[in-house]
Amino acid sequence: MPRITFTQETLPESGEALVQLLRETLARASPLDDFVEVVKALAYFEQQYGMDSPTFFARFERGELGDRPDFFRWAGQYQIYCEIKQSLETTLNLLEQYALPATR
Repeated sequence: MPRITFTQETLPESGEALVQLLRETLARASPLDDFVEVVKALAYFEQQYGMDSPTFFARFERGELGDRPDFFRWAGQYQIYCEIKQSLETTLNLLEQYALPATR
């Protein structure tokens, strides 16, 4: 997910300028970039707690792990991961199904 950092010098001068900057940033965004960021977050949690995300999520949903704020963040990141992964898989399947054969 793209990040925008403002300093005193780069702060947009108006709401319209902010909206334009956000539109430009979103236009450059890539689902693959988002996917990489989520995978990094999941790897961090997995390393910190010594458990893979699918196992964590199943245990979290069953209420076995308590309600630590980290667990809610991890569960949210895992749900985002699953959504992006499904979307990318659907797109790749459509490309395979409908892609024209390459010609020389």
